[in-house]
Amino acid sequence: MEIKYGHIRGGENGHPAPMGASETFFSKSGRFVTNDASGRLELSDENDTYLSGFVNEGSPDDGAGGGGLTTSATEGATEMKVITDLTAVFRLPLAYDASTYDRNYSSALLEETCDIVLLNGVQYANVSASSKDNIRIVGGKAASAAWTDGAVTGLTLGDGYVDVQLIAAKRYTAEVE
Repeated sequence: MEIKYGHIRGGENGHPAPMGASETFFSKSGRFVTNDASGRLELSDENDTYLSGFVNEGSPDDGAGGGGLTTSATEGATEMKVITDLTAVFRLPLAYDASTYDRNYSSALLEETCDIVLLNGVQYANVSASSKDNIRIVGGKAASAAWTDGAVTGLTLGDGYVDVQLIAAKRYTAEVE
């Protein structure tokens, strides 16, 4: 049975938004996005403190991370729905390799916050890091073992996952003048 990543339950309220150029949204990945300060959204990484929402795209075809969808090479030409609903729950692969990412999922992590990390274009929940604290853990499954690159087709760090929610205080907001 293949694990479903992305929106798994809860609300789906959101809005259409223009995307940055050549952003790839893989199906076996998180798809949290951040405003690039030009009004376009791009895939969030470990440097982003605030999240705009979650793009529920990335249908399997071929390639790393389970294949997915790549936006137009023109900034803002692709528009996608961004889920901003605070009741939504999203499943992300777990970054766990027993060296850099050395903390596996357990129920002791419920309601804790953690960071996102982007590795080889795949967005993971990084429960080993807590500097940005931009997602809240609400469930998950421990990895069966610390994995090495390529151990699971399309994923570089194993078979565990984390279910998370957006945090209101970590949502990207901008003032209109």
